[in-house]
Amino acid sequence: MKQERIGFIGLGLMGKEMARHILRCGYPLTVLAHRNRSPLEALCQEGATEVSTPAEMARNSDIVFICVQTSEQVSEIVSGADSLMDGIHEGLIIVDCSTANPEATERLAKKVERQGAILVDAPLARTPREAKDGRLNVMVGGDVSTVSRITPVIESFAENIFHIGKVGSAHKLKLINNFLSLGTAALVSEAATMAAGMGVSQDKLLEICSQGGANSAMLAPVMEWVLQKECTKLQFSLGNAEKDMRYLTETLNAYQLSPHMLPPLCAFLAFARDDLGADRFVPQAYDSCKKRNNIVCD
Repeated sequence: MKQERIGFIGLGLMGKEMARHILRCGYPLTVLAHRNRSPLEALCQEGATEVSTPAEMARNSDIVFICVQTSEQVSEIVSGADSLMDGIHEGLIIVDCSTANPEATERLAKKVERQGAILVDAPLARTPREAKDGRLNVMVGGDVSTVSRITPVIESFAENIFHIGKVGSAHKLKLINNFLSLGTAALVSEAATMAAGMGVSQDKLLEICSQGGANSAMLAPVMEWVLQKECTKLQFSLGNAEKDMRYLTETLNAYQLSPHMLPPLCAFLAFARDDLGADRFVPQAYDSCKKRNNIVCD
């Protein structure tokens, strides 16, 4: 069986580690530079090949992974100038690992299909730490035969792979997953602020909550920032968090669904982004909570 040639676009915190695992599993890998060349140069030293445009990558790949921040970026890569579609060939599979707007994903998949290729959505769960260890969770939306073909490649950087359903379904579930995660992180930030404002020990808050029903995967990462002013466990930016919840809002509007908890979460994230900057991490939203409650120190 011919070995799949892999292309990878988006060498950020997650993407550079995913691409490295693909390369180390022996797949021929082409990569494309964006703003920061250092991850690309490191991968090329390990055996990857640089290309200059998405079109060139498509012509030299069987499977192309995209791991960028927004649906708009994905659309430009797939169908903009010198795009993947300019180098498209029958049988090419495009795997969108971004957290994207599901409607945009579905529209783009139809456009790609008309050219004889396939686009699937494969958003990620977990953090850059798990990406480095090759232990990401990956949700995939696409037909069974396509998912089967790309699974061996995804296994190079994933611990768990979940086939969610048809194309677009994985991006929908990813947004719901992020709603639960970010909503919990917001609650922990406000709880820690309440403790600070009422003179309750935040160390005891963590100790008690971690032993009962208030425990969650978001408790420790947020409290790491609250107590230690370190942010090693959850390096997910406020800008990306706000963007994801905006995509979820747009998707729910398309389905004529009326959420009650999502709007205040969007407002919380927007306040934190405005107070701190889009590049700050979600656990640091605690600082915004303190500021808006006029708490100078804990």
